[in-house]
This record gives sequence, C-alpha cells and structure tokens, in this order.
Amino acid sequence: MGNVFTLDSLREEIEKEFAPVSIPLSDGSAVVLRNLLRLDKKVRDKAMVHMKAMKVDPDDEDADLEPVMDHMREVIKLAAESGGVKLIREIGDDELLLQRVFQRWMESTQPGEAQNSPA
Repeated sequence: MGNVFTLDSLREEIEKEFAPVSIPLSDGSAVVLRNLLRLDKKVRDKAMVHMKAMKVDPDDEDADLEPVMDHMREVIKLAAESGGVKLIREIGDDELLLQRVFQRWMESTQPGEAQNSPA
C-alpha cells in the first residue's frame, strides 16, 4: 500500500506550516495576522489589489514610497483577525517597523519548498 494519511494529519501539517503571525501589543493584547490563503476570497482579492499596487521601479530614486506604505497598512488591516487598526496605530510613523511586520507576514504566507518523498 502507498502512503497513507488522514485529513486530520494534513490539517495539522497545514496549521503548522501556515500558522498565523501573532504580534503582541503594548496593552497586553495581540493582533493575529492570518495567512493570505486563510482570508475569505473577497478579503484576499482586496489584499491582492493592494499588493500588486506596491510595485516601484527600483531604479527610480525619486519614487514616492508613501503609497507603498499605505498599501502595506491596508494589507495588514485586511489580514488581521481583529485589531488591525490598533496595530497600525501602534506602529505609527515608523516605516521600517511597518516594513518588518509586513515582511514577516509575507514570509509566513509563502508556501515552503516541496519535500522529497521517502524512497
């Protein structure tokens, strides 16, 4: 017989691989950023529109990055289970912190590399 697996074991693997990002806030609460594929389709589509709009020409030294930051803020609010606005308020004008939060969320959203099957 070939590989045997259960749907529960697959769900467990998925939960581990695509775990949400949890960010504790200064008031003791935490904001959970869900994986892109865990968002409802309408919300995911909105997030994708913002993500596609973030493209900037790397050779354009005069490019206005504020629209990119605004799109990052919107994606974070969409990915948050709740408290997205609160997280954005706590990040404030710290654009490096905003970028790092967004980067961590994006890294957690990327599917891992395929693993070789046991021989």
